[in-house]
Amino acid sequence: MKINMKENIKSILCSIVLISLMVFLSCDNIEEDNFLVYPKGQTSQSTPITKNTSKQRILLEDYTGWKCTNCPRAAQKAAELITKYGEELVVMAVHSTSWATPSAANNNLDFRTEYGEKWADKFSCTALPTGLISRINSSGTFTNSDATWDNKIQEALSLKEHIMDINLGVELKEDNKVLVSTENVFLKPVSYPTLISIMIVESGIKGVQLNGDATFGAVPKIEDYTFNHVLRKNALIDYSLSSNGVESGTTISKNYILDIDNDIKDIENCEVIVFVSNSQTSEIVQVNHIEIQ
Repeated sequence: MKINMKENIKSILCSIVLISLMVFLSCDNIEEDNFLVYPKGQTSQSTPITKNTSKQRILLEDYTGWKCTNCPRAAQKAAELITKYGEELVVMAVHSTSWATPSAANNNLDFRTEYGEKWADKFSCTALPTGLISRINSSGTFTNSDATWDNKIQEALSLKEHIMDINLGVELKEDNKVLVSTENVFLKPVSYPTLISIMIVESGIKGVQLNGDATFGAVPKIEDYTFNHVLRKNALIDYSLSSNGVESGTTISKNYILDIDNDIKDIENCEVIVFVSNSQTSEIVQVNHIEIQ
């Protein structure tokens, strides 16, 4: 009897497993998203693509800080370059290093971000102001003085291969979040893995800036300086876009949710910047931006 009971129990358990498997396999109407586990910030939600473009763009990363007396000069140069290059240039001001450490002297205004500090260290952005031009490594260095930015941008636009386009859509959500939809269109094949980064920058912020440039009246301290293109917190950095090479004609669509940084003064003065980079060299393949409305 004991043997029969054990056999019966085994038979019952096997039947349960078999029935469960049959039920699972017969459920052909289960949504795929029920099985997907997205990385933090990635979502199945989407919003219409509203910015379609087909041109190579360059990202100028202006590494800066409120205590850097020559940084107002560099910010002015960035503004002039935006006027000159228009949609071919995207600017992001990365406040970092000890030059950006807040204090009572600047009303404790803090623009630093965790990833901005890591980038400053990775790319040796210590003597400010300095800039990265689409993170192109030129003769063993990534950094460029503001006096060379114009020439470096011209050089990058003339030599950089137009490999892909990034089309964007953005939607301001009610729960203090921003939904970003991306269409990453590969115009040519790539043989390396790619990463995508999504961030918010803010303009029109008033604050204190130390100064050593006569353009701003030669005053040592500007009390109502306007900070533009300020990189904000809660970005999604270096998410995998393609783990291997990508064939020409491939479009990879992704959607992301960003929490709005509580320090943002006015969301209407913000825009989303998205760039795709070569994971092996860090060079930025393509960049685009879109206003948050």
